[in-house]
Amino acid sequence: MDATQKYLFNLLSEIDDICKKYDIEYFVDFGSTLGAIRHEGFIPWDDDIDINMTEENYYKWVESCKKELDPKKRVYCDGRLDRDFPGVFGRYVDVESLRLSSNFAFWKPICGQCIDVFYMMELPGDPVKKQEAIDLYFAYDEYCNSSYRHYRYKSKKQMDLYNKFRRWERFVGKERVLRHLEKKIFNQHYDDCDTYLSCSARKYGPVSYAPKFLYDKVYHAEFEGRKFPISAKYAELLTYYYGDDWNIMPKDQKHHSQMSHTGIPCSAYVNDYMRLLDEKALKKERQKAKHVMVEEGYKVGVHLHHVYDKLGEFVKYKTEKKLREHGITDVNTLLDAGDEKKLRLLDEVFSEYYEKQLQFSVRYWESYFDMGEDLFYAAIFNMLYTRNNFTVASKLMKLRDMNFIPYTDRLKALWQLVIDAREIKAAMVYKEYDKAEALIKKAVEKYPHSKEIKLYNLEIKVIKADPEAQALAEKLLEKYPDNDRIEKALGDIAYMKGDKETAEKYYKKVKGETADGMLLLDIRKKGV
Repeated sequence: MDATQKYLFNLLSEIDDICKKYDIEYFVDFGSTLGAIRHEGFIPWDDDIDINMTEENYYKWVESCKKELDPKKRVYCDGRLDRDFPGVFGRYVDVESLRLSSNFAFWKPICGQCIDVFYMMELPGDPVKKQEAIDLYFAYDEYCNSSYRHYRYKSKKQMDLYNKFRRWERFVGKERVLRHLEKKIFNQHYDDCDTYLSCSARKYGPVSYAPKFLYDKVYHAEFEGRKFPISAKYAELLTYYYGDDWNIMPKDQKHHSQMSHTGIPCSAYVNDYMRLLDEKALKKERQKAKHVMVEEGYKVGVHLHHVYDKLGEFVKYKTEKKLREHGITDVNTLLDAGDEKKLRLLDEVFSEYYEKQLQFSVRYWESYFDMGEDLFYAAIFNMLYTRNNFTVASKLMKLRDMNFIPYTDRLKALWQLVIDAREIKAAMVYKEYDKAEALIKKAVEKYPHSKEIKLYNLEIKVIKADPEAQALAEKLLEKYPDNDRIEKALGDIAYMKGDKETAEKYYKKVKGETADGMLLLDIRKKGV
């Protein structure tokens, strides 16, 4: 751990002690769960910790902070406790330290080292009522935040609600509007609840809601030498939030803080410049600027949605043109998972579609290029069988879901490969090897040409010390040269045979090439 991570670890330990004392159930969540499983601690470049808890536990947590915290050392903030705080979620803040970023309220001394505390609210099971609750919450979140815009692109419903709240404010004042909304939004319970909405701030991507079952049970995971609670369904949770390749470390390493100091109290920093500013005027200007940004952001979103629809039509035209140039009148004739020549051609045809769709779905999450049923099916087929990229296939399917386009029967059958692979991965991660072996045996018969299933088959044979593992690994390495999972398997086979020299050779190669954090963790645990 670096200095910032050590500081955050100590704050998390304090939170853990308070929660144990008052019997509060919480989860180390999001990127911190990822760190716990992939690194048994912090993601190496990470500089924050997130925790999450149900709304019922959250209220117990707020009350415990009132009893336990010395305000000269620690404070707890959220938008309902302090209207000047810029978020509806909470922060456990060490005011004896300093941590600077653009996302702190610069007129209050709350910019110390901190841990974000999110809470999970129940959503109704009925799809229409669920969407109404989501729209109301996100419009409220944007309205109550006086500092900056949280959500760059909003639905028309969310924007209409936001403007409605502002109109009410002219007659009754902001505080009364907020109290009215908070009675409708918070502490709601539904008999048919199947989803939690997590009160986190997202500018891009889907809103932060997750299936309720993912938080049914707690598992205590190793995190920098101490055990902390995470979701017992962490494999499924990480897949839900980060995709099927959550074990792969990204090239773009995300940071939160521009600057951190552990020896300077944040009040010294804030007081140094606030003496030169008119706080009342500053807040008024910030609020005014924020409303302008929200309005402009919505207009840009509407415009971009139209632009991306046209771009989608153009990409579809170019994809069909490529097929014609290769003399292909029916894309379905290329859908042969056992024919590598056809798969290469298929991949070439869809390369621009993947590039453009993924590029613009990041900028505007709901932008979906409607390619028609045959082309979309072929694109998913190619992503699963040629590129073996289940995460991108999942993103494309999620975009389809968000645009309310139903699955065809054959698309459901194709998607079943992803579902089956996820079940195998979860069993492997949880070390339920007998279950994994049974699932893999069925999948090998069902999907004989899937690279992912072939790799799982090799990995379970290595774990089970199957005498066929060595020959299978060598055969697969010929077909998929320089594959980190196959080379790791060969290293494991040598390691189990006591051939440390050969094992180290493979492990060294894997460590120099792989971005798979789970492979690296296992090699590290072997002491190699």
